[in-house]
Amino acid sequence: MSTEVIFLSLKEGTTKLIFTDNEGHHGTDITTDVQPGDTVKWKIRQGSGISEITSIYRVPENGDIFSQDPAPDKQGKSWSGVISETATGSESYGIKYIVDGQEYDVDPGIRIFP
Repeated sequence: MSTEVIFLSLKEGTTKLIFTDNEGHHGTDITTDVQPGDTVKWKIRQGSGISEITSIYRVPENGDIFSQDPAPDKQGKSWSGVISETATGSESYGIKYIVDGQEYDVDPGIRIFP
């Protein structure tokens, strides 16, 4: 079991998220590869212009791959969740975040490799 880290920043001049994970994925739409039992952490890059993550949630039409739902670690700057030991396949999830007092929503993906 390991920890996969996804850093959040903004695409220059926009409110669109740029994701960078510890696997080398980078862009506005990435899929992070995990294994059952892994912890996934989402962190706001310092100076990114994102003031807070307000929610990380499963997209309703998909299954729930988390055994421990994502929750904030500190002041909404960092969140973490644990992938279920029985999770398979892939899932989109949503992230709500605040930029300049306004909330935005995006849905990247997670893929489970046994």
